Amino acid sequence: MSIWAYVVISCACVAFILLDIRGIRIYRALRDRGISVKARCVGVHPEEKGRHTIVLGFAVDGESYRFREIGFTTPVRLGEEFDALYDPAGYAPPSITSKVTKRRAFPYFTVVCLPLVVAATTAFVNGF
Repeated sequence: MSIWAYVVISCACVAFILLDIRGIRIYRALRDRGISVKARCVGVHPEEKGRHTIVLGFAVDGESYRFREIGFTTPVRLGEEFDALYDPAGYAPPSITSKVTKRRAFPYFTVVCLPLVVAATTAFVNGF
């Protein structure tokens, strides 16, 4: 294995691991620090195949916030209310409660990438 192939494989694996860790931190921020609010639908934008992007708004302590949920499949009307979570520290973007509970908290990329880095390092050291 050439040095450049090893560098590319290692960098890609490290990037996926960091991306995975960031996703898990965002998920945990909403699960641990998230404050429950009622968000009202203020915009519906149709996409392809019956999906919608909805814009939701809520107010906390006199400040108003807006966020988008992409790929929503159920019909939504303007003014409809949803339970949402938002992170007061601002680390994680707000999200509908049902979407937060369905997100994963297991590092799938890490489980695949770490053995790949070990295999690439072994191949590089042994001269394959």
